[in-house]
Amino acid sequence: MTGASGKGGRMKICVFLGPTMAVEDARVILPDAVYLPPAAQADILSAMTIHRPDVIALIDGVFGQSLSVWHKEILFALSRGVAVYGASSMGALRAAECHGFGMIPVGEVARQYIDGRLTGDDEVALAHAGPEDGYLPLSEPLVNLRASLAAALGAGVITAELHDRVIAAAKRCYFPERTRDRIWTEASLAVAEIERLEDFLAAGAVDQKRRDAESLLGHLASLVTPSRPAPFVFNASHYFDVLYERDRRVEHGDNTVPLSDIALHAALHRPDFAEINNAALGRLLALQLAEAVGVKADAEAIAAEARRFCVARGISSTEALLRWCRSNDLTEEEFDALIAELATERAMRHWMISRRFLARTTKPVLNELRLRGLYQTIAEEAAFMQRVSDLHFGGTAQQSQETTEELILDHLAHTPCRIDAPLDVWAYEFGFKDVLDLRIDLVRAKKVRDLVRDLAAEAESALREVAASHSALEEEMKD
Repeated sequence: MTGASGKGGRMKICVFLGPTMAVEDARVILPDAVYLPPAAQADILSAMTIHRPDVIALIDGVFGQSLSVWHKEILFALSRGVAVYGASSMGALRAAECHGFGMIPVGEVARQYIDGRLTGDDEVALAHAGPEDGYLPLSEPLVNLRASLAAALGAGVITAELHDRVIAAAKRCYFPERTRDRIWTEASLAVAEIERLEDFLAAGAVDQKRRDAESLLGHLASLVTPSRPAPFVFNASHYFDVLYERDRRVEHGDNTVPLSDIALHAALHRPDFAEINNAALGRLLALQLAEAVGVKADAEAIAAEARRFCVARGISSTEALLRWCRSNDLTEEEFDALIAELATERAMRHWMISRRFLARTTKPVLNELRLRGLYQTIAEEAAFMQRVSDLHFGGTAQQSQETTEELILDHLAHTPCRIDAPLDVWAYEFGFKDVLDLRIDLVRAKKVRDLVRDLAAEAESALREVAASHSALEEEMKD
């Protein structure tokens, strides 16, 4: 989405920008970047999910009543190969704090923080109006005042003593109160001193934050290949997981929403949410138990799980899988993690079945049928099949010349049953002792199904004969 090219294609650059300079001015320097409002906490993670950038340029960020962009999400972006630059304001602060991990500082403000000449967060802070009013500044950033007074000192407009007195006065003011009038009063400037300063600042004031922002945008506009940060191992934490799993925003239908709101919406609007929630928590329990008992899914099991996943959803190509991941807000790495969870959950089910030995899964399955209100109907169907088999086939109920594969194809063609795994695996998971045990039930089911179908055909034929005889009799009576 941006001007420069890299990695054999167009680089995507996201720029967090607000009061430091207008987006319209920024587009003159870097036309094709994605411009986002000042960054708040989780916004870098959200940008990575929604825009998938190669480069993130952090200039402005919120603070105070909103949580600031977190260092941890910057480190996460760096660890995922995203080049992160910082300048001017919040970007300069975070660049100074994170440059040891690969964040790239640009400009004088960031340089002064790194050198230790600046130490306070308030140096770049300013009060301003909202975006609807173009972030109109309501106070003077101290770094800008420092640069302006240094220029005045260099030009011989003020003395060193006056310079230091004004800076000290500005520093004593709370940042939203750093207006020129308030600072002049706090510094006890004489009328002549104020007039001299104001005359100089009218044309000579230095907007250092904007200068640094322009330097950063200009650098990115000429960038061919973004600098890649040195690799390091990213250590997540519980609080980072909360940010990533709940607060990160995703985009759907041109609107963005936190991930947590999607789950809560489902809770309030899905009639089957209890079942969804139980399945989700059940998977968590299985994973916890797997860790406790040392059950793991190996690479072969994970690959098999991926195949079952794709077959069940009709996903037949890499492109289709990527589209599925994109529409479900999953990166390839997150998809692999999901499949590994499913494979581990399945491995736990195998582990549990093996521990039940000959009892297998009969009791828990029957209980689940009872809980879902299906037990009575299915029990009656099974009893009817057993009765028909006993009456018509007796000891031959298990005999058939058909192969197991033919029996399965016939069964799938005439029932809603679906088999999505190799027969031995499927039979084991679904309560059969082995494939031979499954074949016996398939033979019996087919014989009963064929018998019922034949009886139905005979009955239909008999009805047609009766109807034909009735019509003939009526014709005879007319004659």
